[in-house]
Amino acid sequence: MLTRRSMLCLLPALAAPWAREGFAQAYPVRPVRFVVPVAPSSATDLVARQVSVSLSKLWGQSVVVENRPGAGGAIGTDVVAKAAPDGYTVLFTFSAHYTNPWLEKTPYDPVKDFEPVARLASTALVMVTGADSPYKTVRDVIAATKREPRSVSYASAGDGSASHMSGALLNAIGGIQMTHAPYKNGAQAMVETASGQVQVAFAGQAALPLIRAGKLRVLAVTSAQPSALMPDAPPMNKAAGIEGYDLTSPVWAFAPKGTPAALIGKLSDAFGVIVASQEFKAFCTAQALDPGFMPAAAVRADVAAEAEKWHRLVQLTRA
Repeated sequence: MLTRRSMLCLLPALAAPWAREGFAQAYPVRPVRFVVPVAPSSATDLVARQVSVSLSKLWGQSVVVENRPGAGGAIGTDVVAKAAPDGYTVLFTFSAHYTNPWLEKTPYDPVKDFEPVARLASTALVMVTGADSPYKTVRDVIAATKREPRSVSYASAGDGSASHMSGALLNAIGGIQMTHAPYKNGAQAMVETASGQVQVAFAGQAALPLIRAGKLRVLAVTSAQPSALMPDAPPMNKAAGIEGYDLTSPVWAFAPKGTPAALIGKLSDAFGVIVASQEFKAFCTAQALDPGFMPAAAVRADVAAEAEKWHRLVQLTRA
C-alpha cells in the first residue's frame, strides 16, 4: 500500500530522468572551462584553444581555456578529477594521462576518476639526427648499435616522456641498445642533437624549427602510417625494416567521473562536428597534427587497452 510518505520518496526517482533531460537540453547556461595540464603552445593546448573557439561559435556560449601545468600534467589533471561533474569542466590531455601514475604516485586514477568525452587528434614524433651526422637512415643507426651496443645515444624531453618511450620501443623491437640521454625539454634536446652532443633524438613539434633550418635530418616518423608532422618521412617500420612499431600521442578530452551521460553525449557530438570541419582540418595541417575523432563510447571501450599500452611503454623505459 502506497502511503503519502512512500509517494514522496518515489517522486525524485520518477522526476530524475525528466530533470536530467531538461538539464541537458538547457546546457550550457554558463561558460565551459577547458583545463590543459601543460603550458601554452603545446599540441594539447593548441587543440584545446581551437576547439574552444569553434565550440563558442557552435553553442553561443563562452568557452575558456585554463592552463594548469606542473608535475608532468598531474596538477591540472587532478583539478579536473576533483571538479564538479556538471559538464562545465573538461580536461584536454595527452599520453601523460596514462603514463603519470606509473612514473609517480598521483592523487587520481586515470581510468576510474574520469569520463571519456572524445579523442580529437594525435601527433607522431620524429627520429632525427644532426645534419652533419654519418647516419643517413634508421638502418645505419641500428647497424651501428649492433656493431657496438650503447655506442649511439638518443636524446629525449625527459624520463618517461613520449620521446623517451619512442627510443625504448625501438630498442625493444629492433633488438638494439641505444643509450638514453634525457634533457629538461624537447627544445634543449634538439639543440644538443643538432650540435652533435648526442647522435639521434626523438621529438614532436620541438624538432620542426631546426629541421626547417637544415640543422636536423629526419630519419623516420614514429607512427605506423605517414604523418602530418613530416609527410615525406618514412614510418619507422619501413625505415627500420621492422614490424610492430607505432607510437603516437593522442589528444583526448575527459570529464570528471559522474558527469551525466547526456552531457557527455552533447559534448562528444559537438566535438565530432568541430573535428569534421574544414577549419579544424586546416588547423591540424598548419600545426602538423593528425586529426582523428573518436566519440565518447569508442574512447570508453578503448580505455583499458590504452592504459595497458602506455603501461607497457613505461616499463620499456625501465628495462
